[in-house]
Amino acid sequence: MGQFNFEETNLICCYRRKTRAATVAAMTAALSYMETEIQELVGRTSEKLKKLTEDEFAGLVFLPAEDME
Repeated sequence: MGQFNFEETNLICCYRRKTRAATVAAMTAALSYMETEIQELVGRTSEKLKKLTEDEFAGLVFLPAEDME
């Protein structure tokens, strides 16, 4: 899953739904409660998710990542 960095992966894990579209919708619905930096992360991550098909999304395994630094 090299297309998503660990921040994006953790964000997806927080808002993951059964479909790609529902996951993007859940993330964007929460935008007004987020700080600017996280809103930017949501924007980047949403754009990457939108490039996936639903089948590609369903085939991905998203596990929360730990910061290795």
